[in-house]
Amino acid sequence: MKDKHGPKRQRVDGEAWAMNELQMAFEEIVQQAHNDGKRLSEKQIERVASGTVQSAGRVYYRSLMERAPPMLVEHRKQQVGFERRNLRRWRKAFDLLETIWVCCEEIGREFNNYYRPIAVHEDDYVFEAMTYLHAKALLVGSEIICLLKGGFADGALTRWRTLYENNVVAALIRQEGQELALRYLAHSRVQAWQRMAADPNTDDAAQLQAQAEHAVAMFGDDMKRRRGWASQLLGKKAPTFSDIAAKCNRYTKGGVYEYASDHIHVDHRMFDDLLATCEAQENVLLVGPSNSGMVGPLTLAATSLVESTLFLMLHKPNLDRLAMLNSLLRMSKRMHKLATGLEKRTLEAARKRMSGASLPAG
Repeated sequence: MKDKHGPKRQRVDGEAWAMNELQMAFEEIVQQAHNDGKRLSEKQIERVASGTVQSAGRVYYRSLMERAPPMLVEHRKQQVGFERRNLRRWRKAFDLLETIWVCCEEIGREFNNYYRPIAVHEDDYVFEAMTYLHAKALLVGSEIICLLKGGFADGALTRWRTLYENNVVAALIRQEGQELALRYLAHSRVQAWQRMAADPNTDDAAQLQAQAEHAVAMFGDDMKRRRGWASQLLGKKAPTFSDIAAKCNRYTKGGVYEYASDHIHVDHRMFDDLLATCEAQENVLLVGPSNSGMVGPLTLAATSLVESTLFLMLHKPNLDRLAMLNSLLRMSKRMHKLATGLEKRTLEAARKRMSGASLPAG
């Protein structure tokens, strides 16, 4: 019997794919059965539909897996090309941020190596907390650098949010001193034991349990709660990060911190609310990297890395360390002007090239 729908139309390049070939074929089968006087029960129709999905799914799976290697080669080639162009645009700013990171890491490492024996002897809990927080800042800083080089300005800003929170905790501990530092360190043992409670039969479970129980006996049941290390200081059983920030005159409402927080959540944001689309001239549903919007994350990351190192060095200040901090502050202050200049010059050059390319040939 001739197909009254006619031959299947081939999809042309660039045309949106409706992904409805199987659906149309299935509906034709059901309709043909009806035309032939066959009555298909609902269960029969469901069985045919399920069999079609399973059979076609196996074919699609084999086809996609066979095509994956060359597809990934092409995809990775495009990513490498993008990263090369991204580096070309922002190289000076990336170099400055990495220079700051390396200097902060070397300063922190030498400070830790020199003072750790002394801190252990003196039970210096502030030193212990500060060295941990500085290491955490460096780790997050490394992640930010990778995200920026990969073309993810909004992701980098989100990681900066963690860097900001890290520095808020450091600021409060530096402000309040040894007891709060001890609470902060002990709290991690309680939280770790609570996480391990589901599987307590590990080698270090007994030691961790003893540490956790000692911390609770010393500081109370508040230590079992999130951020319980700050409960007594703030007079709250369940302090929020905003409470901690307010105690050391830091803020979480409005501004860049709130903007960075919004990116973590799934509330709707218009396309032009993203850093990565700030230079786009038309609506974009962004799903990959972009070399736009780097100025803010670069500037904030540089400032926060230096601030973290400052908190560490000011625990044992001397003229040498103050001079090193001065040099780091000079580097971080350069970043905004440098990155803004790069953004402006490269954007103008790109739009000039696009304008020239769109002119008709003479």
